[in-house]
Amino acid sequence: MKLKTIVQILLAIAIIVLSYFIYESIMKPQRFETLRTRKEVEVVNRLRDVRTAQLAFRNVHGHFAGTMDTLVHFLEEGKMPRVIRIGYVPDTLTEAEALRMGIITRDTVLEYAYGVLFPDRDRATHMANFRFIPFTNRTREFTVEAGFITRHEIQIPVVEVTAPLLYYMNEPEFQQLAVNAAKRAIDIGRFPGRKFGSMTDPITEGNWE
Repeated sequence: MKLKTIVQILLAIAIIVLSYFIYESIMKPQRFETLRTRKEVEVVNRLRDVRTAQLAFRNVHGHFAGTMDTLVHFLEEGKMPRVIRIGYVPDTLTEAEALRMGIITRDTVLEYAYGVLFPDRDRATHMANFRFIPFTNRTREFTVEAGFITRHEIQIPVVEVTAPLLYYMNEPEFQQLAVNAAKRAIDIGRFPGRKFGSMTDPITEGNWE
């Protein structure tokens, strides 16, 4: 084989390899962001459930739960007031009209917290996964902090629940991209992942809202 032919073959191989790396440098970050967006939908949905439980816990106890163990115990064993309707509302009336006319009445009963807060969920599956950050094979729990801050000499309960990006974006292929994304968030003063609440402000908003 002539030297010129060998050089042409090697050059063609080099062009193919270079083209692949250029393509990967463009597409890999896009794949990372697509996967991150998909995963964070589930992370946020579970954080919303944790927030629902935390707000209910505060309404009952006057403060937020400081651990996931405490919150799960509240859901499984705690009681909450629930308003129930006694009587039947005729098709020709609204519930408010039937209540004014005395056709129906309302009463408050105590029920287990889980049934009040999540009446339409599969309890066994939901509770088995409740404390864990999605996509971590149930090895990473949400981090919970709770306490009080003082405003105008009043003690106000606060809570913060977090799911770090590096926990749920854990594919080896994207490890460096995840590390870089987390660092960028920290550099601009943001939490590297999804969370709700704050230990310095009486808020329960999520950083996705």
